[in-house]
Amino acid sequence: MSSDAAKAPEIRRVITGHDQDGKAVVWLDDLAANHRSPNPFITTTLLWATDSSPAAYRGDEDMGARQLGLQPPPNGTRFVHLEIKPGMTIDPTAEAPGMHQTDTIDYGIVVAGEVTLYLDDGCKTVLKPGEICVQRGTNHTWVNEGAETVRLINILMDAAPKRANSVGAAPAAGSK
Repeated sequence: MSSDAAKAPEIRRVITGHDQDGKAVVWLDDLAANHRSPNPFITTTLLWATDSSPAAYRGDEDMGARQLGLQPPPNGTRFVHLEIKPGMTIDPTAEAPGMHQTDTIDYGIVVAGEVTLYLDDGCKTVLKPGEICVQRGTNHTWVNEGAETVRLINILMDAAPKRANSVGAAPAAGSK
């Protein structure tokens, strides 16, 4: 958790499960607390994760408390809230800050604000609340070029093929 956690968004999580008789119950009702701020403009909050496919729906581990990098666990998922404050600028003559790729399929849903998606071919696409983006392992970054804070929900699913230059890639055999 970063030192910016006090400024992080309050996101209520209601997690269901089963009691000893197999009846549905609310297992957890709390505020998400697993926040990270890689820079002054961005806060990510891990809401839940899975580490297999098919995923196990029983268990007592709060999967939102895990410490994960950007890439979800192998064969798993990473469910995150992304908040981007206004003020980040892009130099059109340089690579956009935060440009990255993961070996994932990502479902992104804009909840608030307008966000600009930059791709490494120079493409720039603005998305508004209610609009979605499906990322298929592409090199990209999200930038808030407006005046309102952007809120995105992203679900990242581990995917193939694996590439050496992706975020969270395993080192090549024989490398240190």
